[in-house]
Amino acid sequence: MNKSKEEIEFRILESKGKALLDREIMETFLSAVHERPQAQEIAKNLVNTYAGVGRILGREMDDLKVIEGVTDSAVAMIMCVKETLERVLREKLKSEPIMDLQGLVEYLNVSIGHAERECVKILYLNKRRQLIGEESYIGEMEKAPVYIKEITRKALIKNAALIIMCTRHNLI
Repeated sequence: MNKSKEEIEFRILESKGKALLDREIMETFLSAVHERPQAQEIAKNLVNTYAGVGRILGREMDDLKVIEGVTDSAVAMIMCVKETLERVLREKLKSEPIMDLQGLVEYLNVSIGHAERECVKILYLNKRRQLIGEESYIGEMEKAPVYIKEITRKALIKNAALIIMCTRHNLI
């Protein structure tokens, strides 16, 4: 183990990850698919370009691949980390009634809040206000197609009592 890796691991364990810089967090994930020097370079390029972990996770594959050094393996790891965050937040929405909007907003921020293109997220809730389904419409820079008849049809099929529609602009 090199000194840099040992230092980062020590700081992770001592602070439960809170003492790490964004670059170091990305570097830690990327070192699972790349040698440490390459992971450090990719992490530095990503953080310098997008200025934050949330913005990196919100990018699409094609956006990430144009950054110097970013490989398919790096993109796959970033997508995996984003999906992990979404699942953790989604599990709570499925198991508990959505009474407090904070958990919902956190989930939507991770899911679509940092997207470059316009996104519309549709959430279907049962009468206990628990998440029973969702879908996303992704469009261009300024608009995304939304088909109300399709949303209504799916809500009826899912027996949804409530529908929440949100765009990334609601979250900024």
